[in-house]
Amino acid sequence: MTQLIDATKALLSLYADVFGGDLLRYFFGAGGVYLAINFALSRRLEDQKIGERNIPAGQISREIRASLRTVAIFAAAGTLIALGNQSGVMTVYPQVSDYGVAYFWISTAILIVFHDAWFYWTHRALHYPPLYRRFHRLHHRSNRPTPFTSYSFDIGEAVVNGVYLPLILLVLPAHPLALLIFVTHMMLRNALAHCGYEVFPAGRDGRPLFGWMTTVTHHDMHHAYAGKNLGFYFTWWDRWMGTEHPAYYDAFRKVSKPVSVGSVRLGVVLAILFFALGAAGALASDLKGRYAAPGLAAIVEFTPCPTSVNRRCGTLVWVWDPVEMAHAEVGEVILPDLEFDGRRWVGRLKSPQNGWVFKGSVTRAGRHQLRLTGCAGPFCSRQTWWSVDHLANVLGQGS
Repeated sequence: MTQLIDATKALLSLYADVFGGDLLRYFFGAGGVYLAINFALSRRLEDQKIGERNIPAGQISREIRASLRTVAIFAAAGTLIALGNQSGVMTVYPQVSDYGVAYFWISTAILIVFHDAWFYWTHRALHYPPLYRRFHRLHHRSNRPTPFTSYSFDIGEAVVNGVYLPLILLVLPAHPLALLIFVTHMMLRNALAHCGYEVFPAGRDGRPLFGWMTTVTHHDMHHAYAGKNLGFYFTWWDRWMGTEHPAYYDAFRKVSKPVSVGSVRLGVVLAILFFALGAAGALASDLKGRYAAPGLAAIVEFTPCPTSVNRRCGTLVWVWDPVEMAHAEVGEVILPDLEFDGRRWVGRLKSPQNGWVFKGSVTRAGRHQLRLTGCAGPFCSRQTWWSVDHLANVLGQGS
């Protein structure tokens, strides 16, 4: 029974971590695009507005409520990936050198290209009338979509979209940064597709400068003409299968602008959003440096383990009061063989205060913070550790 309780607590803790990251990504992505495009730049982009954007009362709140449910479902898929990696069913490898730089970029491209194919065919299936009524109608209630529409799914549609990544990871090893690029690209493109302002540039002939990419107009027309423009990232499948709306290019020409300085500036804003979305996740893929326990009671240094450069070991390098830390000596490894599961470092954590060995994890809680969670039998604990370098800088500025 105790083992079952411990396993349940660990699973819930893992799910909570994944849910928090997915929730942050949604609000940062959808909210960031909304603030940048639909609010801050709306006057500048007035000529690029696609139709009237009279959003019915209550639409955005409905979209956010549905999106929270979608985030919960996506978090379940993320938890499944972490468990699959721990069990060896899936491979999320910690070092780019494990498979090489070329494989890293190829696998990243595969994740995106195959996702576009998955989306097109499942999306097309969801438009089959019996499936549409049960699985896809909620999304199309937003006839004039907003960035918050991006996750506004029925339960069935959220599951269909959420299972893609666990399925492909059964056969495709991926680096955490590749997964980060994938989910960040997915979130940003999704939010942009629903923003209602054409932000993709046109060429001199008025057609999309990057004709192989879907534009905002492309997806906005899908919400107006449900059976057309079913693609997500690329226009390939719509062209090959004859599902691209015949008036797409005329509609795009009316609201687009050729490449200009303004377009470049907008591109910079979107690039900043793209990298900001993934900044927290990128930090999680490495663990190094010295960190102080609460109250500066002890300092632990994280380095690659002698037995494996892919694992991390935490060595006790300083204590405030040796009497309080009587169950560990300076120079002792109290966090041995931490293994990265794609989202956090998991393993054993020895308490130098009482000698208990906790089974838990180390997760980035910010640029300068680590969150340690663990359970020793029925006793669980959570602490936040701070980077020693950061503390030194803060104290130095204060003096």
